[in-house]
Amino acid sequence: MESFEQLVFRFEGQLFHFLLKKTGDHHLSQDLLQTTFVIAYRKLHRFNPKYAFSTWIYTIANRQAINHFRRQRPFDSEDADRVVEETPDTEMLAAEQAEQLWAKARRLLTDAQYDALWFFYGEDRNLEQTARVMDRSAGSVKVLLHRARNKLADELPKETQD
Repeated sequence: MESFEQLVFRFEGQLFHFLLKKTGDHHLSQDLLQTTFVIAYRKLHRFNPKYAFSTWIYTIANRQAINHFRRQRPFDSEDADRVVEETPDTEMLAAEQAEQLWAKARRLLTDAQYDALWFFYGEDRNLEQTARVMDRSAGSVKVLLHRARNKLADELPKETQD
């Protein structure tokens, strides 16, 4: 807990200014900052210490800002057909399915392929960030992602792909 408090103290100001630039709203930035640290604390077990903590925490903050603005989008009638009521049960089921899918990917893919998928999709990094974290070229990461997707498409049951 004390270590996490030190991380909060270290990144709080930088993350606040990052979020303030994205949102332009002081109070919203404070809310998103608090949410970012709550999520980081709850998911600290998923952080890989081989990589920079700053990249991980900034990714979480960026996602929070993006999600906030997505929720603010005007709702149109085409979206009404795609709305699924989210309940704790459906959220838990989705989380379990995602965990199972990542576990299957872990078994089926090479370490490099899995890492590329995880950084790109699991941590929502762009290609350049993924390449930097993996200490590879962007082209190499593209090849890893392509091969991983193909292998998963071939190996996973068709109902999982829908």
